[in-house]
Amino acid sequence: MIRLASPPYTGRELRWIADSYEQAQRVRVQTGERIRAVLQGRDETWGAQNVATGDADSVLATIKKGDTLGPVTLLGQAYKWHWDLEREMFRALGDCLQTHPAWPWISQIKGIGPTLAGKLLARLRIEEADTPSAFWAYCGLATVPGTEYRCSTCGLSVGFPASYQVSGTHQQLGSKRKCVGKLEVASGPDDGTRVAQPSATRGMTAPYDRRAKQVCYLIGTAFLKAGGPYEEFYRRQRAKLDVERPGWATVRKHLTCLRKAEKLFLSHLWLVWREAVGLPITLPYIMREEQGFIAPEEMTGQASTPRVSRRTHTTRPALQPV
Repeated sequence: MIRLASPPYTGRELRWIADSYEQAQRVRVQTGERIRAVLQGRDETWGAQNVATGDADSVLATIKKGDTLGPVTLLGQAYKWHWDLEREMFRALGDCLQTHPAWPWISQIKGIGPTLAGKLLARLRIEEADTPSAFWAYCGLATVPGTEYRCSTCGLSVGFPASYQVSGTHQQLGSKRKCVGKLEVASGPDDGTRVAQPSATRGMTAPYDRRAKQVCYLIGTAFLKAGGPYEEFYRRQRAKLDVERPGWATVRKHLTCLRKAEKLFLSHLWLVWREAVGLPITLPYIMREEQGFIAPEEMTGQASTPRVSRRTHTTRPALQPV
């Protein structure tokens, strides 16, 4: 069994453990799919060395327990070994998280367990993030100058980075049919238009951490599945866009509100983490809704009280209803 060094927590340990856990899980799943293909007769290159009964899921379950090695001994050994390694790394991940300054708060957030928390915390460095926007940029949630286009025929409104070349052809708003109208420029970078940062194309170096962006998306979708304060925040933002942006496609409104929920979470994480280690804080603008300040404690169901940063002596505002 893996034993970590004693506290204090070090980010280097967590990064290595999280990466090792993901690697073991990835290889275990890939090996399991090979075993499944053999059992279903889709892969005859290995040859069935042992007779296996039952469906693929049952066979894989027995391999995990060590009761059998399945139809191919080598594959069964590899699957069992990576399963054991995955479990040990998961235990190590949990042990390491117990010493993380942000764990007491993040462990109470509905929808986030040790796996997602460990994968995200392993990629962030609080001492290098002077503002919450540094977290957003690192996770690919920053915005870039863009151009907004509208169609006067169907009412569709779309936004693209300023460097994109747009043909003007598009599908009708709320339909898969091609619209006879054309997209025309409604506003641009000079008007302050900004859009979501596009994903890096093949061969390009991303200006953000690709894995951190993926984990944030998984966290956002986990919020929607689990329910809770962040899901409620998403719903409020979605209802607002339904009224204010009728020309936006459904998927655009969904992704925009999902990013807002992710940025709110990262803002809360930044604030809690900075306070825990005694670094200066500032109030992120994303945490201000029309009704007032959204405190991290509200997202855990705990009452919020004003707290003072030990470095800047800046008092956080008391929780206001949202």
